[in-house]
Amino acid sequence: MATSNKSTRSSGSDSPVMDDIAERTARIREELAALGEALAGAGALKAGVAREAAEARVDEVLRSGERLVSEMSGKMSRAERQMAETVREKPLQSLGIAVAAGFLAAILFRR
Repeated sequence: MATSNKSTRSSGSDSPVMDDIAERTARIREELAALGEALAGAGALKAGVAREAAEARVDEVLRSGERLVSEMSGKMSRAERQMAETVREKPLQSLGIAVAAGFLAAILFRR
C-alpha cells in the first residue's frame, strides 16, 4: 500500500501537543500501511502453500487411481481366463447357464 507523505507538522503552530499528535498519527498510518503489505504477503504465501498441498493431494489421488485401475485390469483378465477355461472344460453346462441367464433377462426386460 502506498501512502502519501504529507507534512504532518503545521507551519507556525504554537501547540507542541498538536504537532506531537500529528506526528504520531503519521507514524501510525505508516505502520498500518506496512502491516497491510505484510498481511497481503502472508495471504499470498498461504495461498501458495495451500495450492501446493492441493496439487500434491491431486497427484496422490491420481497415482492411487492408476494403481486401482491396474489392479482391476489384472483381476478382470484373470477372471476372463478362468471363465474361458471353465467354458472349455464344461461347454454344455456353460451353454445352459447362458440360455437361463438370457431367459431371465428377457423376462425382466419385458416388465
